[in-house]
Amino acid sequence: MKKITLLAGALLMSLASFAQVTLSQSVDPLTIDTGGVACWSSPASGGTGEYRDNTFARTYDLSEFGIVDGFSLTSVEFGQAAADEGKVVTIIISTVDTEDLSTAVFTEVGTQDVTLSAANDMTLVTAVFDTPVLVSSSSIVAVQVFAPDSGTNTGETFFPGYNLSGENGTPWLRSDGTGTAGAQAGCSIPWSDANSVVADQNYVINIVGEDVLGVNDLALSQVSIYPNPATDVLNINVPSSIELAGVTVYDVLGKKVNTEVSNDQVNVSGLSRGVYVVNVITNAGTLTEKLIIE
Repeated sequence: MKKITLLAGALLMSLASFAQVTLSQSVDPLTIDTGGVACWSSPASGGTGEYRDNTFARTYDLSEFGIVDGFSLTSVEFGQAAADEGKVVTIIISTVDTEDLSTAVFTEVGTQDVTLSAANDMTLVTAVFDTPVLVSSSSIVAVQVFAPDSGTNTGETFFPGYNLSGENGTPWLRSDGTGTAGAQAGCSIPWSDANSVVADQNYVINIVGEDVLGVNDLALSQVSIYPNPATDVLNINVPSSIELAGVTVYDVLGKKVNTEVSNDQVNVSGLSRGVYVVNVITNAGTLTEKLIIE
């Protein structure tokens, strides 16, 4: 996730093929176990119920996630622990010069408003961007879920969701009145490691998009795996122009798991339910995809 280059979409689209991927800093990117804290005037503490500005964020160094040519971000998934009906949050995509958001320089490259429903509490919410956000493979991407100050209004709250399985990066929190139209000044919290404010703020904030493949990778883009989700057998479809060299499967902690490969099929019947990563190794390169075992 380094540097700040935007890709030229029209030219890129004419020369490339795409493969959708989900990037996450959460060990379990799908489950919402509990809720994180937010700055507000809590009635339980004698407050008015007014909500202050809060921004919850994650960062992604695209190069560390194996993005080689570029990334077309199409949606963001984020945990919603609790939200009042009709609360509007804004997803802000920026490129930054460092993953330390307390010192980072932000360049905004895309936004998307999302109207929340209380019916989605304790779930993963998907915000689909009207226009994909194109960034280079050398970018550091900061993904912010901005919940604005409600001023003197009540019933306009949002609390982020997280899970208890752990994380691979820093969760960031800001509540200082910056960038909000509300009348309050937040809780005077600048960009901070959320775990230093209150322990265990393991926000689930994933980015979903298409790994942009250059013209030299078009043959590799024809490799596919199915079914996904899988239960017993995973099929590897390789065109005749490509030679399959091997298949490896890793759990979400990055540990290789034992699988048998025979006749372009992988026996996954011995794997526990959950999320895995599959590397299909060929003479044209390696295809990496997320695999769900049911």
